[in-house]
Amino acid sequence: MTTYQKTSAEPLHRQKEQQQRVFFLLLFACLLEVFSLGIVALSPLPALHLSETPLETSWAWTLVPTHLLQVVFPVLLASSTLLPALLLGLIFVGMITIYALVAALLIRRAAVGSWRWLWFLLGGTLLFGVTLLFLPRLFSDDVFTYMFSGRILAIYKADPMNTIPLQFPADPYLAWVINGPETTNIFGPLWLSIAALLASLSNSPVVSLLLFKGLALLSHLLNCLLVWAILGEAAPTRQVLGTLLYAWNPLVLIELAGSGHSEGVLLTLLLLVVWLHLQKAGPLSHIGSLVVFGLAVSVNLISLLLAPLYLWFVVRSHRQIGRALLAFSWRFLVLLIPFIAIMLPYWRGSSTFFAITSAIDMEHFVHSPAGLLALAMRWFFQAVARWWNFPSFLQPITAADMTLRSSATFIFILIYLHTFSLVRSAPLSLTNPQSGSQEKIPGFDALLRGWSRAILWYLILVSGWFWPWYVLWMLWIIVFRQLDMFSITILLLSGTALFIYPFVGFSRGPLATYQTALIFGIPLAYLIVAHRRQRSVERISAL
Repeated sequence: MTTYQKTSAEPLHRQKEQQQRVFFLLLFACLLEVFSLGIVALSPLPALHLSETPLETSWAWTLVPTHLLQVVFPVLLASSTLLPALLLGLIFVGMITIYALVAALLIRRAAVGSWRWLWFLLGGTLLFGVTLLFLPRLFSDDVFTYMFSGRILAIYKADPMNTIPLQFPADPYLAWVINGPETTNIFGPLWLSIAALLASLSNSPVVSLLLFKGLALLSHLLNCLLVWAILGEAAPTRQVLGTLLYAWNPLVLIELAGSGHSEGVLLTLLLLVVWLHLQKAGPLSHIGSLVVFGLAVSVNLISLLLAPLYLWFVVRSHRQIGRALLAFSWRFLVLLIPFIAIMLPYWRGSSTFFAITSAIDMEHFVHSPAGLLALAMRWFFQAVARWWNFPSFLQPITAADMTLRSSATFIFILIYLHTFSLVRSAPLSLTNPQSGSQEKIPGFDALLRGWSRAILWYLILVSGWFWPWYVLWMLWIIVFRQLDMFSITILLLSGTALFIYPFVGFSRGPLATYQTALIFGIPLAYLIVAHRRQRSVERISAL
């Protein structure tokens, strides 16, 4: 073959590769939509024990996929069958597999993103989101607690932090609040204001449900744009891949568009903080990032774990500890101003303080990794109590839980304090700007690593509760990092966390004990194996 023939054949080969890639991307998008429709079809089945919504009674057409599925599999109508849970688990496996295949396809052809990529990703996200928007039943009833808290504030002019839903037995929304109608539901003051605004727009449960879920879907689409813009400045070669990892993640789609969680608004504010930090607008953008961070704290107090690390990262250029602490302090005060200003109308003195502190459940372990350790601790303390014939008024289970709580919290504090040193040691400039490195912002990866590490250890050691949407607190951070062992571990956790839902009907059975081991065991097993393999490769290369 002549040189001319080789040169002319190369564009044809590249064009064919591009056509194949577009074909597979469209195919994978269609498969994700099929799986989304499968979730819509399975959700009303009684064997899954999902939360009822007014959609299935007011809009019967949302049940059409379910009726078609029951024609093919009549056995799905039985409330005791395991088939719906098995099918739901298989759908989750299929969505995770397609998600991984799309990511692998984009990794092989890493390139700077164009607007066509963005519109393609947004189009797919909108398609999947609108499909899940009309779920007849939900995996969580949190959206109804949002609605009721908003109605308590907007309709009944009462304090939602000290008022329980059962105090309004005639309210038409009470029938949809399944978990916690007899307890107060504590949310951030800004989210309470948003919930009150949405609750005041309509007195129809159907319209209110679509308003709350529509806000979550809208925030997800806005988050996709923010991820795209941030990666365009921080790591342009990962712009398409990072946006995909967030936009098409099955957990994000199900929890935001499907269940309407407030984490969508929380992530919007946190992403806006990062975007403002990367802008070169001087003090204005810096003050803006602090104010927006304060708004994020007003939505969810989990942001208080991230804010100190961010401020310590910002002041790391002050090498003297005294000046660094002074710079840290005034920034932290500026950050708290929006939170205090929004919290003041809700503050009722000691009653509000005790309502917020009592909302932290320190007695129970629900899907928590610490719960697995609690079983072993309780067995050990009970065995010691029987062996030494302790008096009956001593409570070995309470002692075991308190020992575990205090020890785990102390370990978390040590890890969290160590994270400050890692953030402070982040480089102030690029080590080798001419090396072609993907990192464009000095020290940015150290901040991301510190944030994700703090959230992960909080979920493992401190939080007695774990639900799948908690993974969103760190998933948005991972999409900005390279696909290393830790990033892949969190992405795996976002997939395995979904398998709580097929076991909803068995929350009191023997399977419930091993749910946490399944959810966290697979990602941690991968992390251990990958770490050992990397250490082995390093030893061989050193030799």
